[in-house]
Amino acid sequence: MPAAVLTVHQLRYLLAFGGGTSSELEKEGHQYLSALAAPVAMLVAIVIGLFFARLASAWRDGAEEEGAPRRGFLRLVLLIGASLLALYSCQELLEGMLSTGHPGGFEGVFGQGGWWSVPLAFACGAVVAAALRGARAAIRWAASRAHRTGTSHGRPAPAPRPRRLALPRPVPLAGAAAGRAPPLLVATR
Repeated sequence: MPAAVLTVHQLRYLLAFGGGTSSELEKEGHQYLSALAAPVAMLVAIVIGLFFARLASAWRDGAEEEGAPRRGFLRLVLLIGASLLALYSCQELLEGMLSTGHPGGFEGVFGQGGWWSVPLAFACGAVVAAALRGARAAIRWAASRAHRTGTSHGRPAPAPRPRRLALPRPVPLAGAAAGRAPPLLVATR
């Protein structure tokens, strides 16, 4: 969602101001957004990594995901799009209150080409919904073709023990285990 909100914001300014986007963003106090690009990219990388971990788990174990009931695609697009529009609007309202040079209120959110945010939010909502549906389909596919082997993934089987060898016991007097030597003869006079 953070990546989608940032995309809606940046594309809205790009469509409204064209080549003068960077100067308009700077004039209205949006310099902080360039610092958010790296953390948002890191979040996207983490989400992709978690998806691949879940995909590998489904391939290995064959377990399908349990969770929320499926919603219709259009309903999901509308829900995500409305959420993105609400987040974008809150962001612009906060910028209007905290930044000098940024218009406040309704004008700050939808003025000067801000109406572009409405179709952009729902377009990004469609992309996010398609990504979620694609991820769910990939996990189901991996679970249906799970790489199952005959062994369980629990505790490993113990290694076979070597057989005991029966070696003959040596005679005690034949080696160094004979004990002590015979006593010395003592001369008595």
